[in-house]
Amino acid sequence: MSPDPQTVTRLVTLVHVSQQGSLSGAARVLGVSTSAVSQQMSALAADCGTELFDRQPRGVVLTGAGLALLEHAEQLVRHLDQTATTMSQLSDSLAGPVRIASIASAAASIVLPTAHALHSSAPDVTLTVTTLEPAASLEAVERGTVDVALIDVYDHVPLALPAHLVVEELLREPLVVVARRGTISSRSVALGTLAGHRWVLPPSEAACGAATRHACRAAGFDPAVSWQTDDLLLLVAAVSRGEGIALLPRRAVSDSVAPVALHRLVDPVLERRILVVGRPSTLERPTVRALLDALHHVVRHVPAQTR
Repeated sequence: MSPDPQTVTRLVTLVHVSQQGSLSGAARVLGVSTSAVSQQMSALAADCGTELFDRQPRGVVLTGAGLALLEHAEQLVRHLDQTATTMSQLSDSLAGPVRIASIASAAASIVLPTAHALHSSAPDVTLTVTTLEPAASLEAVERGTVDVALIDVYDHVPLALPAHLVVEELLREPLVVVARRGTISSRSVALGTLAGHRWVLPPSEAACGAATRHACRAAGFDPAVSWQTDDLLLLVAAVSRGEGIALLPRRAVSDSVAPVALHRLVDPVLERRILVVGRPSTLERPTVRALLDALHHVVRHVPAQTR
């Protein structure tokens, strides 16, 4: 294959198809139609003279040839990223796209106000936001399909962070007990005193759910889970209706969702850290630095809402 612009576009599309696991998922990220992605992949397969993926009921799986080509495509994406960084540094331009992946709770409480701050400080920077779980965000950073990721790490739930990526702590915040108003009388509580309550929790596969279950068992009980959901809006709404209590990061609880009471957890004290992760070359780009400056500004000047 010759390295013409069409081939480059097809290889970049292949990276997105692999990351999303489907043609439709890649189309959503790229902002094009599914049929356009399908045509790009058919043309790439024709150029290679072999099938690159098998269609499955819920997506696509790369063939051996597809996986081999993907490795080169990812190298191309990284090279394009490094080239873009160099060009941006030479021009020192504060214009162009910046792509960020974020956990959902940080997208609502941090990225939304950051987008507003960035619009004021760098109006020609275009921010694109995708909500992903931490593992998927790290993969997207490594593949070059996003520039920056916001991920969270909970006490007692380790997460492997690739050594070749730059990791910066944006903030630490406590986990608080979330309950229907009037359910718990004390403003500060020890976890061991909550053994008799029903719980509304994220699934154990989610870091917050795993951290809560670990802490409860360390306090001498297994939480009686009445609702299990990774939808934080539903979780807080269920708590507000008396379906149970929850243990959540402070910034994950939105005052606008439902009326709930927050209680300080004093025994044990548990925290989550929100980290910014990126590739070294990408973080040197002026537009990305503008995003990071806006993130830090929001964390310093837009604290979590309090009651």
